Amino acid sequence: MPRDARWRTLDHPFPIDVLTIFRKYQPRLNQSPFVPPATILFLAPHRHPRLRYVLKELGRDLGYKFRLFTDQLKWESADGDYRITYGVEVPSSGAVELPAHDFLAGSHPSGEDLRVVSPNGHPVFFHAGSGRGTVRHQCDLLACVFFCLSRYEEYGATTYDRHGRFSGANSHASRNGYLTQPVVRMWTGLIGALLKEAYPNLPPARHHNLYFQPTYDIDLLWAYHHRGLRGLASGVRDLLNGHGTRVRARFTTKPDEDPYQNLAYLIGLTSSENSATWMALPQIFWLLADNADHRDSNAFPIPRRQKEIMVELKGLAYHGIHPGYQSWLGHERIRTELDRLRDILGAAPTHSRQHFLRLRLPETYDALLLAGIDNDHTMGYADAVGWRSGTNLPHKWYDLRRETATRLLVHPFAAMDVTLKNYLKLSPWQAITAVLGLARSCQPYGGPFPLLWHNSSFATEFGWAGWAEAYESIILELRNLMSEFDGQAR
Repeated sequence: MPRDARWRTLDHPFPIDVLTIFRKYQPRLNQSPFVPPATILFLAPHRHPRLRYVLKELGRDLGYKFRLFTDQLKWESADGDYRITYGVEVPSSGAVELPAHDFLAGSHPSGEDLRVVSPNGHPVFFHAGSGRGTVRHQCDLLACVFFCLSRYEEYGATTYDRHGRFSGANSHASRNGYLTQPVVRMWTGLIGALLKEAYPNLPPARHHNLYFQPTYDIDLLWAYHHRGLRGLASGVRDLLNGHGTRVRARFTTKPDEDPYQNLAYLIGLTSSENSATWMALPQIFWLLADNADHRDSNAFPIPRRQKEIMVELKGLAYHGIHPGYQSWLGHERIRTELDRLRDILGAAPTHSRQHFLRLRLPETYDALLLAGIDNDHTMGYADAVGWRSGTNLPHKWYDLRRETATRLLVHPFAAMDVTLKNYLKLSPWQAITAVLGLARSCQPYGGPFPLLWHNSSFATEFGWAGWAEAYESIILELRNLMSEFDGQAR
């Protein structure tokens, strides 16, 4: 695509009415005719909040309602055709039997509990069975689900990277080779298969359409313009480091031709009726920090032209805040930056993703909740690709300190552009292969496939040669992959 087409400015009309298309087709991604969910009668030895949380998340995935009992007589007399026993033996009941580890009763796992075995390519741990059945049937799948969704291993971690982050390399998933697999979906699918095997007349589990969710972090809307003293300092660095092309560009490039000024191009990638059936409306996260930290690269005060562009984009994307580098341990900075975004867009945003993916549990999520955020999109690693919480589905944050589920909805993402290029040192074409491998891992289960990209990751003069073409290729291949999924589902 020629540069002038890719960097079409927002002052020019889009080729078609993107918003009309998305409003027309967006319901196809998540909605289906309402059918009352089948009820599964679930007998367990306790009602610990961890177990109740996992049953709700299991129900969100499979589309069943799990009714929890601890009294066997009430369970046996309850009206229902589908039953599970969890760590309770009820001879001749015909129920699906799931082994139970005391992790979901509030205990702490040992090293042996977290030893991974992979029968038939399915990694499992929390061995709790009596020796009957296959290895995976002897493991507590619900405990595995909770371990991943709760991010249990991140509480009290002692090893962090230079930005204070828990790294993917240190994760249980990376060390045991399952980070690139949506294992939570795998485990919930196994439970669904056991139910269907025991009860052939059980209604099918919920079908999740597979769709691409583009997300963009906007740290800096212009490389050369509206940057004040920081722009001058960047120009001096370019001069000293021999980047003559960039030095000249600072004086010759018009604002609407700036290499970072490409949001019309990014929105335009979704501007067709066909794309709206397999791609969700883009999500944009704005860095609006006050520049107290040098890693907050956004222009401040916010340029008038940036505010105008943000307003122009209101109907073409969902908008959220990208809290600054120092915001992650306190809600005051987040609330201040939220107020800036609300003043520009006229509505209070409820979605957020941390700058530099700085996430410390539970402090960061506490801060987001106090600031009024209901949806966080930071659940991924800077140094690795894959599923940090073991799933591609949004899930509630479980606060382990208080042993309770919260209102905060956690949205995982699969991969970030900076991870692919700078951490993993992949070429653009190797990145395509890596991303498509992650997408294929979701094919059996459906749901969103979110990627994190930056508007600055298309600028050839800043080291991103070939990445615009790679991103376009990724989108094209995702369209084919998701069309294939849709055909299989039908």
